[in-house]
Amino acid sequence: MDFNRIWNLLTLGGPMTIPLLFASVFSLAVIIEKAIFFYRHNDSNSRLIKRIEILVEEGDILSALNELKGKTGTNAKLLSAALAHNSEDPSRLREVLKAVGEDEIKKMERHLPILDVVAMISPLLGLLGTVIGIISSFNILGTAAGAANPAQISSGIAAALISTALGLIIAIPTAIFYSYFAHKVEKRAHQMNLSLVEIVDVVSNNRGDSDVQNYS
Repeated sequence: MDFNRIWNLLTLGGPMTIPLLFASVFSLAVIIEKAIFFYRHNDSNSRLIKRIEILVEEGDILSALNELKGKTGTNAKLLSAALAHNSEDPSRLREVLKAVGEDEIKKMERHLPILDVVAMISPLLGLLGTVIGIISSFNILGTAAGAANPAQISSGIAAALISTALGLIIAIPTAIFYSYFAHKVEKRAHQMNLSLVEIVDVVSNNRGDSDVQNYS
């Protein structure tokens, strides 16, 4: 199907196709942004975490901090914050890591409400377009006095059907991606909470006050 046929089909959908198209653009932009974000912030760096644990247990805090430079994963940021505050008592260290973790969760959740809203309102906009199309068809029948033009009536029915279909076409994949990203955020938040306990234990038992103070 070429562009002209798609455009003609959309123009038949009535006025609700415009907000639906805007909703689809917002949805697609957020999906692409979140996919790139999660790809770049992949936390599959178990080898790095083990390496940092070994360095910390050996008391080599500076090498551990240098190892974490440039890393973007959530665990890497938690480890960096823990090492930078390793002279703090465990309760204070937990507060610092909790703040870092909450900030990371907010970054993961950023723009996700847009997908939720689009998935919710797209079927409603499609339904509104359906109602408008049916009203248009009945108005034609009411004013035609029994001699209504079938083409005019069919245009109203087409607008009704196209609006409904377009709303569902946008809402269904948007809802799927929203659920996928929300589950990904929940899973990473759970993994992060599990990592917090281990990080606090490792860092609290291997303090390096002078090393961290000299670190730049």
